[in-house]
Amino acid sequence: MRNLHWIQIGVLALFAVGAVAQPLPALGQPRSSVEDRGNVFLRFFSEGEWYFSWGYSKQYWAPTDIHVSQPSQGNDFTIHDVHGHDDPTALSGIFGRSLFGPQFNPRFGRFINDSRTVAVEVSLDHSKYEATVGQMAQVTGVIAGVPVDQSYRLDKNFFLYQLHNGANHLMVNAVYRHPLFGQPNETFSVAGIGKVGVGLMLPHTSDTILGQASDVGKKQFGNLVGIHSGWWQLDGWTTGVELGVRVVLYKPVYLELTNKMTYSGFWDLPAYQGTMRHSLLMNAVVLSLGVTYDGSRH
Repeated sequence: MRNLHWIQIGVLALFAVGAVAQPLPALGQPRSSVEDRGNVFLRFFSEGEWYFSWGYSKQYWAPTDIHVSQPSQGNDFTIHDVHGHDDPTALSGIFGRSLFGPQFNPRFGRFINDSRTVAVEVSLDHSKYEATVGQMAQVTGVIAGVPVDQSYRLDKNFFLYQLHNGANHLMVNAVYRHPLFGQPNETFSVAGIGKVGVGLMLPHTSDTILGQASDVGKKQFGNLVGIHSGWWQLDGWTTGVELGVRVVLYKPVYLELTNKMTYSGFWDLPAYQGTMRHSLLMNAVVLSLGVTYDGSRH
């Protein structure tokens, strides 16, 4: 009986040690709640469907009115119906140069619902714009203090304007994916893609007005992004809609072809001793190659 008594005491001691070894929940909070909260951050990244793509685009620009203000020069005029074009020529010989030279379009997103149809995406469209040299445009306003209302030739003597380092659209998009053939993310499956987004413009301007060129400084650390100064400037807003198809070539690699339309407004773009304002309507055809990670389906 004495041995049985000591066995009972030993068993109770083991149970006590096991209980102490378990982490205690916060006062008044179930243990499962504490564990779930501790893992929610990891689950956000390890579960759900993520994707990343890199693409290039061809862009088309609608005519725009450009307003120039240079108070110290006595200039306050508008150039009407300025025609512009993109610069896709950097795509030639792309494998022998930087990936960041052409008109590139990265996207990064995550599907947020169980059916994998709705996603949130961050996109950057590195588009390029150039006012076509040699065109004739009507100019109204004041130049050197004198009222004008006549046609001018847009060239180095009067007006040159480029956004070759970017009319950059940085956007947050809501994405909807609709399966058209096969299951999403399976090899040879096809899905329709729709996106709508808003964001900021980060333009880099290069302009010459009446023979005087603007100077935004060098492309170097400390002068990369600013509001009223910098190589790129927070000088506008943008909104857009994108529609197309996504084809899974071989799981998890996909090809996406979309058509994107954006409307952007610029303010206080740098000019020599002044600023410029205008809006831009862009249509772009974007071809992207991407990869998907879906942790919850491993």
